[in-house]
Amino acid sequence: AFSLSAPARLPLKVGLPREHRCVVRSPSVSTSVCMSADIDVKEYIKIFGRLGEKRLFGDSSAGLCCHSACPDCEWRYSFDILQSARPKWIPTYRENKFEDGREHLAKWGEMFEENEVSLDKDQFCLRLAALKFEMPLGPAGFLTAKQAEISQDALDAFWGHMSRGKPTLSPKQMQIRLKKMLEVADGNEGVMWPDFIDTLTADDDDAEPESPHLDEPIVIA
Repeated sequence: AFSLSAPARLPLKVGLPREHRCVVRSPSVSTSVCMSADIDVKEYIKIFGRLGEKRLFGDSSAGLCCHSACPDCEWRYSFDILQSARPKWIPTYRENKFEDGREHLAKWGEMFEENEVSLDKDQFCLRLAALKFEMPLGPAGFLTAKQAEISQDALDAFWGHMSRGKPTLSPKQMQIRLKKMLEVADGNEGVMWPDFIDTLTADDDDAEPESPHLDEPIVIA
């Protein structure tokens, strides 16, 4: 069972009779964050292992570098493509294509069918659960694919966090939510396990206020 935070109350005018006092409940965003924090961490490993990637596209210009740690090279700490033996990053992009023709479609992008503008909760949860699981890099322990069935509570909580209480979720909104997980967003294209789990298990009181831009309609060209 989820433990929900007590409703927020507006400041009351001194001397106002109790029967005339007004209670205003917190928005559903706070509730969804609190629900996320109550889920077993193991359930979030199952989600990260579905969305995580072994490859991440970064700065295409870094492909010109020999990566020999030359002291005067502006790309010495930049890479065009990062690779790992196990899933390590959730890309904050849906698709990244280099000028030389190399391209990468994020696993989460496959949840949206061609020309599909958005997903509702049932579609999102069903398609997320259907993604192939592989034990990611970062969490302690090990889960096999047979042990990685996601609970409905975890799916509900993750949907609540990503949708922020909206009835649907678009690819653009998914990108925004993933970018907000990054501790340092500048030039960073991938969410790693520490940022992912810290965001989802953050205290309700420490949650970042939702950007008003997510309330605006987003048109996908």
